[in-house]
Parts: sequence; structure tokens; C-alpha cells
Amino acid sequence: MDGYDLSDPRPAYLRIAALVRDQIQLGDLKPGDQLPSMRALAEQYEVGVETIKRSLELLRAGGFIVSRQGKGSFVSERADDAPASLPPSADIADQVEALRAELASVKERLARLEAQLGES
Repeated sequence: MDGYDLSDPRPAYLRIAALVRDQIQLGDLKPGDQLPSMRALAEQYEVGVETIKRSLELLRAGGFIVSRQGKGSFVSERADDAPASLPPSADIADQVEALRAELASVKERLARLEAQLGES
């Protein structure tokens, strides 16, 4: 599961979910294939287990994987029928994250302007 791009501005859970989805759609991961454990994925991508849980939740909601209690997560037999994109919640999360970044930028610029006005 190579291709993890740290420069991608999306939250880590979205990047990881998209990467796994791409691996499934490209056939690198086939129906029935087992994904590495959450702990192994967390180590591989250098993120917390909670981040991996969020990624897997998106993949499950999109029909790309199924999870079995005590067994792990597997590529869905119906992965070929899954939509090309992750569920809308991923798009919304992307939008929210972009808005947060923009708001932080605006706040930073406002603080600089206020500082410049205070110096005048």
C-alpha cells in the first residue's frame, strides 16, 4: 500500500481511505483479501489507531470493505459494485477541513493587519 503522500492537505484518515480504495479499484487488493490489522496500518502510515478506524469506517460505508469481529477487515466481494468515490461524508469532511484551513489563514491575516494598525 505505497503512495501515501504527506503533502496531501486532506486529513490523514481521508488520505488513507482514498489510498486503500484506489488499491481496491486498481485490483491490487482483490475481493476477499484481508487488510493488515489496524495496528499494522497505524504503524505503516505513522498515525494513531483511531485514524485508521475512521479510514476503515469510510471504506465500510462505501461498500469497499467488510469487517468481521475478531477476524479483521476484508475487501468486499461487492467492491466492484462500490461507487468510485468514498461516501459523501468524506466530501463533507474535506470541505470542512478546507474551510478550517481558510479560516485559520484569514485569522492570521487579520491578526497581522490589527498588529500593523496598532503600530501606526
